Amino acid sequence: MFSPMIRIAAALLFSLLSLSLHAVTMEAEGRALIFDKDIDSARQAAIKNATQQASLQASAIVSSTQSIDQGVLSIDNMQVSTLGMVSNVEILDEKIQGRMLWVKVRADIDFEEGCAAGVSGHGYQKSVAVTAFPLLYPQQASLGALSNMPTELSSLLSNQINQTSNLRALNAGMLNVLEAPATAPTRQLSAGALTTVLDYTRQLDVQYIVSGVIRDISLYDSSVIDPQRNILVDLYNRLDYRSKRHLRTLVLDLYIHDGFSGALLFSKQYATAGRWNLEPEARPGFASAEFWRQDYGKQTRELLNQVAADLNDELRCMPFSARITKSEDNLLWFNAGALAGIKVGDKLTVYRKSNFYTDDMRSHIQLTNTRKTMTVTEVQPMFAIGRLAEDGAIYNIQPDDVVISW
Repeated sequence: MFSPMIRIAAALLFSLLSLSLHAVTMEAEGRALIFDKDIDSARQAAIKNATQQASLQASAIVSSTQSIDQGVLSIDNMQVSTLGMVSNVEILDEKIQGRMLWVKVRADIDFEEGCAAGVSGHGYQKSVAVTAFPLLYPQQASLGALSNMPTELSSLLSNQINQTSNLRALNAGMLNVLEAPATAPTRQLSAGALTTVLDYTRQLDVQYIVSGVIRDISLYDSSVIDPQRNILVDLYNRLDYRSKRHLRTLVLDLYIHDGFSGALLFSKQYATAGRWNLEPEARPGFASAEFWRQDYGKQTRELLNQVAADLNDELRCMPFSARITKSEDNLLWFNAGALAGIKVGDKLTVYRKSNFYTDDMRSHIQLTNTRKTMTVTEVQPMFAIGRLAEDGAIYNIQPDDVVISW
């Protein structure tokens, strides 16, 4: 007899291979504690828990190495993430056992479109730190005095994110988290192993860390800044809008790391080009008025708009999470408040944060679901306080643990 996880994996693999399934109907169970005889609130929490379980089963993405051995499906490495949109929730059964309310629901799950129609994490504002974008070839910045580009690009991107998305972006342009831009995001550990995990993420105290590398800002034809260039030919090229001689490239890599574990979540390379018609001696600097008047500046702005849009699309389907800063009896303080959209009565799940070590003694962060729900009782602009049904010490909940909302 196959285990439930193997049966789910096999069914999902068949569905993904057939590509004929747009939505599925799932049944799942959920439960919640009853506080102060408030059955309605407990029912809502139990339904939420049940729909999360239904979404997990229906929209799991199986990334694995599979093999068939004598008719048995073998799953070597499985990763599961919830991307399903839940609709048409129907309560099939409900009962109360002591202080626990239990429900069984049926729901339709669309696991191909994910959260395309909305925002995950109940619309809470997720926090992002945008760090410096170092130049792979700093000497290329001498043309136009663009040496301020690594920090100014972070500032521009932060502003664009804040204006066009539900993310809260913090400008960390003074911080370069990429030790070796030439090989980023990969780096080598002292023992020789390679990793894409960032160190020292805790100091930023955000959910996600955005970084990148500016790979190229060179001219298409470097002869146009040659002191011995032909003036008449140069004048002709400036007037000829089809000429590529004055095109300047902009190639940058973008990386998104998880702020709690340091794991690399997303990477993409962007490239554009625009005409650079300033004299070689001109020193406008990056993001100056003169810079934006250039066609190169206009193309740069469009590229940054695209980067900000992609960041929003990539992170809006991620869950909301915040760090627990204090634990006292059954009360928990966490570092997100009214500015992030937290409200009294909101419910978040508590996760334990711990370290584990692989055989080669490499440390990894692990988040473990305690299956305990915290109800928000007090909200301040930058933090909030929530209440557990029991003393948090029973579950060893401590500062640096995490609350998450899907």
